Amino acid sequence: AHFFADAETLSQGNGYELVKFFFLMTFAAAIPAIVSGGIAERARFYPILIATLFTVGFVYPFFEGIIWNGNFGFQAWLEAQFGYGFHDFAGSVVVHGVGGWIALVAVYFLGMRKGRIRAGKHTNFAPSNIPFLALGSWILCVGWFGFNVMSAQAINGISGLVAMNSLMAMVGGILAALVAGKNDPGFIHNGP
Repeated sequence: AHFFADAETLSQGNGYELVKFFFLMTFAAAIPAIVSGGIAERARFYPILIATLFTVGFVYPFFEGIIWNGNFGFQAWLEAQFGYGFHDFAGSVVVHGVGGWIALVAVYFLGMRKGRIRAGKHTNFAPSNIPFLALGSWILCVGWFGFNVMSAQAINGISGLVAMNSLMAMVGGILAALVAGKNDPGFIHNGP
């Protein structure tokens, strides 16, 4: 079946592939979000839109194909050389690494945000809307459960372990923020 087939043809015997496609598509959407967070308030809309189309259309599929689908023989080469392939669980490199590397290059060229240095000292920006900051953190946490548990690609014992590890990591992060910082919502939800 091809992409433009009717729904009955596409869904017949392709349920898992369609869910996997949707899952990988949500990963593709995460990379531009990572980049836009890194370059907030420093870039114009249309250049970001063009970069997003290039990233989602070419950069992400290239790395996703190499790491998760065995394209270009990279995984086979790793297995032949070292006895193991590269296992990227939940997109730590394919999504977060690639997004971070792109953001790092963009930040280098765009420079610091205006107002970041006052009187020769680095200053933190005060959160503009604490309820939205908290809501965004909560939505992100719920999304992480979906990403992490779905990355196990099975509903069995490992999925429960992944969910509990994700929960403990979130709780540990909040407790560390409370101990290391003040009882500051901006620090707890956003980090330093």
